[in-house]
Amino acid sequence: MFSKLFWKGQRFQQLCGMDRSRAVVALALAVSTAAIILGLFQIGAQRRSQEFSAPGGALFSGGQAGVALLEVHGVIEDGWGGPGNPGADRLVERIRMAKDDPSVRGLLLSINSPGGAVGATKKIYDALIVFRKEKPIIAYITDIGASGGYYVASAADRIYAYPGSIIGSIGVIMIHPNADELLKKIGVSITVIKAGRLKDSSYPFRNMTEEERLMHQSIADDAYDQFIRDLVEGRKQPEANVRKWGEGRIFSGVQARKEQIIDEFGGEDEAMQAMKDKLKTKDDLPILRPRKDFFEELMSGLSMRSRVSVFPGRVYFLHPDSTAVLELFRDAGKPLSP
Repeated sequence: MFSKLFWKGQRFQQLCGMDRSRAVVALALAVSTAAIILGLFQIGAQRRSQEFSAPGGALFSGGQAGVALLEVHGVIEDGWGGPGNPGADRLVERIRMAKDDPSVRGLLLSINSPGGAVGATKKIYDALIVFRKEKPIIAYITDIGASGGYYVASAADRIYAYPGSIIGSIGVIMIHPNADELLKKIGVSITVIKAGRLKDSSYPFRNMTEEERLMHQSIADDAYDQFIRDLVEGRKQPEANVRKWGEGRIFSGVQARKEQIIDEFGGEDEAMQAMKDKLKTKDDLPILRPRKDFFEELMSGLSMRSRVSVFPGRVYFLHPDSTAVLELFRDAGKPLSP
């Protein structure tokens, strides 16, 4: 009897001890989780206030000065983008932060882009023009600076490129595929219910009427005129010169320099020297690269392909390479936004 009571008492103490151990573990986990969350908030706040970093990952410090680097690589799309491919909103934020940062003396603009969406391209161009009123911008084109890619570059004080770079394709494109014959062959018919006589003019299930074609042509013409006006402003060139470039043709770097579409041959080193000349300094100015945000750092080790979405009926400052065309046909059958 006494032995049973003694055994039960020991068992009770063991269970109480286990409960206390679990409570200690739970408390430790809660404290650790809170510390991690607080640390992430602190990292986010610090990175937002210090968007650019000096070589070696050092933070900006009082009195340190340099030149910010902004990379416009790949197809220009709206939004925040993803790892390795920032969208227009993220790029505009970086431009504004560089403008307001007293440690940033100028902006190096690295271009390797065939262009992209009209609104996204215009958004970046406008932000650069505002920056240029306060601090210099020097652009350099590596492989390609075409259509919207060149549009963005034109906001710089000077443009450098390599002799073999592809430059130009100044124009606007809207694509309207017609899958009517294919649908008939596979026995599929499309019934459209619409309110608004021209509502289905961009859908790829029939040919456009002449009225619809003229409507879309007027949109492309308006975007093209905007492109030309901004190139005249950005490049400080007569409109006649810009319209001569703006026939959709592409140029090599050699041809582009001859036509004054670019200013000189070179890449990052030559652009940096031009920046020093513009600033009238011989100081060693470090290149300040944008910091990755938390999610960019988290995803930086993963291999991710940036998906290009080219939708029928939309207007683009885009050099029509094969990738974009393939993407167009892949997306052609998907519903469009109203």
